Amino acid sequence: MRKTVALFDIDSKIPNLALMKLSTYYKQQGYEVILSKDIVKCNADIFFASAIFNSPKSSERVQWLKDIYGDKIEIGGSGVSLKKRLSPEIEKCFPDYGLYNHDKYAIGFLTRGCDDRCKFCLVPEKEGPKRLVATFDDFMLKNQQNLLLLDDNLLSFPEAKSFLKEMAQRKYAVNFSQSLDISHLNEETFNLLMQVDSRNSKFTKRMYYFSCNSLFNVNEFYERKVLLKGFGRDAVSVIMMYGFNTHLREEYAMLLMFRKIGLIPFVQEYQPIAGVAPMVPEKYFDFDLDKVIALTFRTNGQNGEKYLRWLSNHYFNTYGRFYLPLMEKIYRYNNKNVLKKYLIKPEIMTNELYKMYK
Repeated sequence: MRKTVALFDIDSKIPNLALMKLSTYYKQQGYEVILSKDIVKCNADIFFASAIFNSPKSSERVQWLKDIYGDKIEIGGSGVSLKKRLSPEIEKCFPDYGLYNHDKYAIGFLTRGCDDRCKFCLVPEKEGPKRLVATFDDFMLKNQQNLLLLDDNLLSFPEAKSFLKEMAQRKYAVNFSQSLDISHLNEETFNLLMQVDSRNSKFTKRMYYFSCNSLFNVNEFYERKVLLKGFGRDAVSVIMMYGFNTHLREEYAMLLMFRKIGLIPFVQEYQPIAGVAPMVPEKYFDFDLDKVIALTFRTNGQNGEKYLRWLSNHYFNTYGRFYLPLMEKIYRYNNKNVLKKYLIKPEIMTNELYKMYK
C-alpha cells in the first residue's frame, strides 16, 4: 500500500508554490499526495501545511491543525515562521501544477530577497539579500506563456535587464505581482518593459504595476511622468498602502499625483507582519477630508471603496460619529439602501465641516 502525504493550504490566494514543490518531491519518492484547503482530519503518513498570512483567521486555522495533528504536522510559510525553509532538494523541484489542476499561468521566483529595509515588509528578514535563485525553465511549463512572477523589487537586481529581454524573446505574458520599483525606471528600462507583454493579474489586459508608499516616492513619479504616460492610457496601476504609518495629508498627495499623471490607484490595507503592528498616527486626520472625498479616477472601482470604508471606520473610531459626505460617497452606486440605516440614527452622524487638528 502506497504511503500518503497530506498538504494543507491554509490561506493562499493563488496556488501555493511551496506545496507544489513538496508535492513533486514526494511523488518522486513514490508517495500519493493529497491537497486540502479545509481543516479536516485525514489519514496520511506525513502532514505539511503552509500559512502565507499572519491574520487572526489564518492563526486560528493553524491552531486547529496543531490541535488535530500535534507534532505530526510541519507548518511553514510567512504567516508562521520567517526562518523555516524548504530543504535544497525540495526547493529545486519543478512545481506540481497538477496539485491544483492549475493551467492558467506559471508561478515562480527568478530572484529572492531585497536589499531595502522597509518597516512594513518581511522580505529582507525572511529572504535575505537580493540573489538569483532560478531560471525560467525551472518553473515554466512547456506551451505555457502566462507567468505570475513573485520577485520582490526585480528591477534592483543587476541582471534584471537580461530577464526583461528574455521575457520579450520568449513572448511571455508577465504579471509583476509584487510590483516594480519606480526608482529604477529610466529610458533603458522603459524601452525594455515596453517590449514585455506585462499583464494584470487575470492576464486579460496590458498593465504595469508600480508601488508608491511615501511622499518621497511621489516626487519620483512626477520626475518620470513622461515615461509613465508612455506606457499608454490606463496601462499603469500604482499600489498605495494605507493603514500603516501615513497621515491623511500624505495619502491625499499620493492620490492627487495618480490623478494628475493619469495612473490607476490600487489601494491596499497594511496586513500586519509578526512584530510590526500598524502605526497609524494619532492625529491621522490632518487634512480636509472633503478634498479626499472629491477625488475621482477613471477606474479603481470596488478597490477604491475599500479605502473609503476604512476611512469611514477610522473617522468613527476617532470622533465617535460617521461623516455624512463620506458615507454618501461610499453608497452613491452600490447598496444605496444601506445609507438609510445610518440616517435613522442622527446621533451617530455628522454633517459638519471637517475640523483639522491644531
